[in-house]
Amino acid sequence: MSKRIKNHHFVPKVLQKRFRTEDNRIWYSERGTDGRFSQPELRNIEKTFRIRNYYTVLENGQPSDAIERLFYGEIDNFLGDFIPEVLGIFDADKVPRLSEASLESARTVAMEMAKRTPEFVKQYESDQEIGQSLVESVLAGLEDETDFEKRSHYLEILNDPALLRQYGRDVRVRATVKRSEKTAEALKDFKVRWAVSETHHSFILSSMMAYRIGNGGPNGLINPNMEIWLPISPKISMVLTRDKANRIPDRVVEAPSHIREVNEYAARNSSQIASHSKRLIESLTGKKAKLKLAYQPEHKLSRI
Repeated sequence: MSKRIKNHHFVPKVLQKRFRTEDNRIWYSERGTDGRFSQPELRNIEKTFRIRNYYTVLENGQPSDAIERLFYGEIDNFLGDFIPEVLGIFDADKVPRLSEASLESARTVAMEMAKRTPEFVKQYESDQEIGQSLVESVLAGLEDETDFEKRSHYLEILNDPALLRQYGRDVRVRATVKRSEKTAEALKDFKVRWAVSETHHSFILSSMMAYRIGNGGPNGLINPNMEIWLPISPKISMVLTRDKANRIPDRVVEAPSHIREVNEYAARNSSQIASHSKRLIESLTGKKAKLKLAYQPEHKLSRI
């Protein structure tokens, strides 16, 4: 059997690679407990936008990486083909136009990207709280049971924070990946447009990843003006929007001021942000980047 994957990237590496600055590194900052962003620093993408066991579920009572490998692995593989193809079309000075099948996949992936991040669930209970609610409800249903062994088992779980987190995490992950027919139906109204920067201004990458922007209204699917923005490179963002009259061109050159607004929205609503540009991430965090000085050996002064 292959070794279980424990480090789970909620922003896939295949997307992070498009925002690298050098080697396999990216300018990165995250919020501390005080709510402020840390001093930006260059980090390897192996160690950014990840949480240990974030998608781990329970199968036959044992931790499993099935969701990470099979569900999110399929999404990451799609992006691994989709992003280079789209960027290659732009490099050829053309505009990508998706087939109906590719459009449906793009809609689905954009919504799953929006759901898979910590920003989507942070307004809800923690894994431990979810686990506690689950176990307490099970115990309440066992009040008239004479199976003392079963009651003892769940009481043991109730007093073990680690086990409660495992049970709660399993519930959270399975609920997140569960398909919603209502959402799938609503997404059919969305079309793909491409927001492009032709200046030195760039999009950032953030833990929110896919931004649901309400354009003056709520950011839920019920709002007809809501858009989903998913940057796929510093210069290009995929945008899902309702455009029944086809008034919006496939390719839209964004004003620098609007790119700044999108970046500020992402940073304001995210716990972690990254960029290929040190200057950009310094601007958004309000902090100078942390620079690692190379070691320089002492040199003896030559005598004249």
